[in-house]
Amino acid sequence: MDEQSARSQATGRLSVPDESRLLADVIAPDEVLPEGSALVQRAYAVLTSVGQPQPIERLVSAVFGVPSSIVGATAAWHTLLTTLLRGSPRFVCGDDGLWRLARWDVAALNLADMEWAVLDIETTGLAPGRHRILEVGVVLVRGGELGDVYQRLINPERRVPQFITSFTGIRQGMVNRAKRPAVVLPELRAFLGDHVVVGHNIGFDLGFLAYEADRLGLQLGFPESGIDTIELARRYLTGMRRARLDRVAAALHVQVRNRHRALGDARVTAQVFALLLSRAMEAGCKTLEDLRGVLAQTGSSITSLPPTRPTGGLYLNAAWRRDFPALPGVYLMKDANDEVIYVGKAKCLRDRLASYYHQPLGYIRKLDGLLQSVRAIEVRVLGSELEALLVESRLIKELQPRYNVQLRNYEHYPFIKVDVQHAYPRIYATREVAADGARYFGPFRSARIVDVTIELLHRVFAIRSCTRALPPQAPASEACLRYHLKRCPAPCRGDLAADDNRNYRTAVDEACAFLGGDRDDLLDRLRRDMFAAAARQDFERAARLRDAVRGADQVLLGQRLVSGAVDANNLLIAYPSATPEHTELFLVRHGRLIDQRSVITEMASIHGEVEALLGQAAQLGRPPDRVGRAEVDQINIIARWIHKHSESDSRSFFPLPKDFSDQHVLAEFVEHVSQTISSTST
Repeated sequence: MDEQSARSQATGRLSVPDESRLLADVIAPDEVLPEGSALVQRAYAVLTSVGQPQPIERLVSAVFGVPSSIVGATAAWHTLLTTLLRGSPRFVCGDDGLWRLARWDVAALNLADMEWAVLDIETTGLAPGRHRILEVGVVLVRGGELGDVYQRLINPERRVPQFITSFTGIRQGMVNRAKRPAVVLPELRAFLGDHVVVGHNIGFDLGFLAYEADRLGLQLGFPESGIDTIELARRYLTGMRRARLDRVAAALHVQVRNRHRALGDARVTAQVFALLLSRAMEAGCKTLEDLRGVLAQTGSSITSLPPTRPTGGLYLNAAWRRDFPALPGVYLMKDANDEVIYVGKAKCLRDRLASYYHQPLGYIRKLDGLLQSVRAIEVRVLGSELEALLVESRLIKELQPRYNVQLRNYEHYPFIKVDVQHAYPRIYATREVAADGARYFGPFRSARIVDVTIELLHRVFAIRSCTRALPPQAPASEACLRYHLKRCPAPCRGDLAADDNRNYRTAVDEACAFLGGDRDDLLDRLRRDMFAAAARQDFERAARLRDAVRGADQVLLGQRLVSGAVDANNLLIAYPSATPEHTELFLVRHGRLIDQRSVITEMASIHGEVEALLGQAAQLGRPPDRVGRAEVDQINIIARWIHKHSESDSRSFFPLPKDFSDQHVLAEFVEHVSQTISSTST
């Protein structure tokens, strides 16, 4: 350490070289920071909190986090921040050298002289992050007259829900041809300019725009305040507590046209706003500052976003967002004790984690508790979305995070046991699977489904349900009610006739076949009995059979999801990797992920890896007799993912050969896969 550095360390100040390095860390020499950069946002926050103009020295100290003694040592800090602020329309430097927010000047303008931008958007849903913007519309208003308009459909890059199409009339084909949000949002921001933004529930619109711009990495600086016509209506329309746009328009005799389309709603809102603004001016409001003051008395929060509730950004460190990659992977949220309290997965980590910052607080108590407890977020980048899904499931099982509910309690999945080695087998629920010669079916996702299934089997098949010891191990006993209802042959009475024994064994075999998903005819039988009971007006029995049919449908569906995936999903999946110039290879055998490899997308490399994976697949042979608890989630995850993606890109899914002993077939498979993957990448 040189003498100057030691002296600086002793005094707690940065030397000039240290300061230069700090400046270099803040901004590269030739870098031009965008208007919405972190430094500009910090300066905006400082002025907003102080509420009055500030000298550049005060802003430099707050923005860069350095003592005032260092700020005064050089003009470099002043020059840097002055350049940034002059490049933003949000700041104004007065003749006195003090910096202030441009909106403070707007607040002093006469309401009659102002031009307003009335905004409306249509979306695929209500939650930023999970949903996307479909359409934007803006109408300029000045002196009570409607002026220029801006309207664009936006391609949301996902399916439009049917209920949204019914609600808005916006169909999938309409947005497929539209521009993407990365193109439309800058256009919209330019059209808005410095206008004060107005909207009906304006916080919703501005919140969505802010999230979308942030998700796309666009530093557009959408307005952070707006005038809400809901609050205006509550203030200037008597008895208007539930101020829906239709009700407000009807109260002001404004004709509603093209409802639930962005420009149509923006035009209605613009007319409503012009009429309400005239009432505000008649009541004594002369400036925007007056208007905001009046609305503040009604409980409006028009000067902040979101307008009525804080968001997750209140608890989460804003600095973390700089390091979130736009790649697939998993994220681990940790508390103050460094314990993992939540594990999640994402196709794009940056987008998913950004949604937590925009999540309104106060709606979901559990989510509020999670965000309040987070002290660190660890991200793990993975090769693909499928890998992220599987790793998430594994981590939840290993770590048991307290805020994860699904996939955590796999150890408690119930099975149905049929003790076929017994002379008179029973059917009952169990959570233990043992090599005891019995037949096990499952695992099922809940004990309720198991109970419904066993009740159905006892209703349809004449199989005993009691746990009493049977002759000759115990004395014969009186038969129970099930015998008199013809639902059990009552082996407790003693040895049964040969026909009764055969019928009992047949009933057990049929019940096992049903549990294995092989007895569709059972449903037909139940339906015939149900219709026959209804025809003879035995409605009580018909109702019981109806419930039995529903239960059987549920049982068969659950079994087919697992057994069908085990039988059908024997695939080699090739998917683009998050690593440039690489491909992710997944070997799925009997519904399970056997191996995954990341390979350079080059013919020779792919050829060798596919051969190695085929060798692994050949060794597995027939599927295991049972699906274990730890496997059921993986099988379901893979099955759902394949179902979702296989139709969209058939070039990525290659069914494994049936015969692994035919070397010619194997060689053709390897060649086909290698050529397809390498040609697709080019």
